[in-house]
Amino acid sequence: MPNSNPACTPSRSTSKPPGNKLTVPPREGAISLFLSRRFAPLFWCQAFAAFNDNFLKTALAVLILYRLHGQSALVALAGAAFVGPSLFVSGISGQLADRFDKASVATRVKLVEIAAAGLAVAGFLLQSIPILFAALLAFGILASLFGPVKYGLLPDLLPTPQLPLANALVDFATFAAILLGTAMGGLLGARAPLVLGIIVMGFALLAFGAAALIPRPGAAQPNLRLTANPYTAARDLIRVLRSTPDLWNAALVNTWFWFAGIISLTLLPVITKTAFHRGPDAVSLGLTIFCIGIGAGSFLAAKMMHGTISLKPARLGTIMVGIGALAVASLATPAHFIAMLAVLFVISASGGLIAVPSFAAVQAWSASNARARAVAGTNIISAAAMLAASLLLTALLHVGIGARAIFAGLGALALALGLIAPLTIRR
Repeated sequence: MPNSNPACTPSRSTSKPPGNKLTVPPREGAISLFLSRRFAPLFWCQAFAAFNDNFLKTALAVLILYRLHGQSALVALAGAAFVGPSLFVSGISGQLADRFDKASVATRVKLVEIAAAGLAVAGFLLQSIPILFAALLAFGILASLFGPVKYGLLPDLLPTPQLPLANALVDFATFAAILLGTAMGGLLGARAPLVLGIIVMGFALLAFGAAALIPRPGAAQPNLRLTANPYTAARDLIRVLRSTPDLWNAALVNTWFWFAGIISLTLLPVITKTAFHRGPDAVSLGLTIFCIGIGAGSFLAAKMMHGTISLKPARLGTIMVGIGALAVASLATPAHFIAMLAVLFVISASGGLIAVPSFAAVQAWSASNARARAVAGTNIISAAAMLAASLLLTALLHVGIGARAIFAGLGALALALGLIAPLTIRR
């Protein structure tokens, strides 16, 4: 059906959006990019925000387990409260990021996040689960608003050859912040409410300060008509993606990364306990290795791409995920724990080979005046895939299908996709 809203139809122009013209060198190394005013504020804003999101979520989960005597259903609900808004908010957030200057939107989102942090501080001081749930829901909504902004900004601030390296740095910062936030939230969640509140508020202020320093590239499509209906907004965003076959393929590849990633991360504690008979410290070690692997794979993908945009590294990454998942299934005995950690590194590094090319492709192949909506559409289908993966895992584990068998199924699926990819991925 043709799009009846002209404002939602992406322009085929690849020119920069109106606004401040940012003069950038064609190539930079990682260190110079990391220190650049065009990139560093966005990098730190994302890192501070990712830390805060996961610190709050983990601290709340620990508080629930220790104060409410292990009501694990509420822990699962905490995860849903944070991820759920992506399905309903991403459509509108993509429109906002294209309608207004993305850096200005980021600053306003992080300003509101200070108020959400204040709500979290009150929840920690009062030891109130309902208040903390409200704060976590607010953080989830704000994270959904920020998602299209942070990835949509990179092509506005950097030349195309720099996108793979920039995405690698952002991905590594995100997973490192998730790991650190999760570790600190778990350590402090059942104690020191004042310290918890100070950390949440402090990182919210740091994220706002970093957002205020992001250069303003100008609005991509100032005359874009906003849609208040989440379903209509999401539908229009999917149309933006499907308007270009290569762009749609890039979005699907990125969705595959999150689908496989959520399965691997969810099964890691399960298989560590049931097959390797190890405790929480082993789970933390596995998460650390997973984070390092994602970073290594992300930088390897940037190096393989040589400044060009291509999904070919993602094909290799998918095949390696398949081999790694099958290896985990075959190694799942207590004597092979160290070998499993090595294979986990391979799986996570392979994930980096999928994530960086796919998101760089979404950024580079979308029209400049519809880029944030393309990112938001990708976030929507990725969130739907993660929700589907979580429900599928819940059902499989409930009926007694073990982690080894699920890893084997993931490996078979990944190898099949790796063989199909050359038929669908053209560049």
